[in-house]
Amino acid sequence: MLDKSFQEITNNIKNEISKTQFEIMMNANAKLVNLYFNIGKMLEENSRWGNKFIDNVAVELKISFPNLKGFSFRNLKYMKSFYNEYKGDNEFVQLVAQLPWKHNITLMQKVKDKEIRKWYMNKCLEEGWLAMF
Repeated sequence: MLDKSFQEITNNIKNEISKTQFEIMMNANAKLVNLYFNIGKMLEENSRWGNKFIDNVAVELKISFPNLKGFSFRNLKYMKSFYNEYKGDNEFVQLVAQLPWKHNITLMQKVKDKEIRKWYMNKCLEEGWLAMF
């Protein structure tokens, strides 16, 4: 039988590992959502290139980064919509950066009222609804 203090120490170590893993995941997610926001901005700012611009960007990204997922035509269109939805609203940008990309897109598509969407976003964070979508 293990000594109680040993179990306590190992439990503390396990908790620290889990906490750090979660923090790393959240930081990486925030960076990814910010990247998508910035890509959306670039796509919007260069939309003068015409209808095939996003198609061509998607092809170019696939060639340059063949092992990366998430840069399809459809996802690039989501990035552009995402940027247009939240540009100029730093409070929302900080909030959405805490949620996974799929959550953001689902909420943006299904909840048109921004205040109600904000309520859902806060509840996702407060109540741990991150696995719902």
